[in-house]
Amino acid sequence: MTISNSLSAGLQGIQAGMQRVNLAGGRIAAHAADTEVLATNAVEQMSGRHQVGLSAQVVKAADEMLGSLLDIKV
Repeated sequence: MTISNSLSAGLQGIQAGMQRVNLAGGRIAAHAADTEVLATNAVEQMSGRHQVGLSAQVVKAADEMLGSLLDIKV
């Protein structure tokens, strides 16, 4: 996997995680009285938050690899 593929995958993961959080938040707001919907979507928000965090680590690792390659090249 190349560095650009890693960056792309990380950014896509961040976007997907943010979308999960936003959709779950919307469902919570729309169905605030339903405890089952609340619980399910609270878990979905937590999962989305973890997805964003892990994807950010992928982006960070790719950035560090690119920096190391530039240090070696220069």
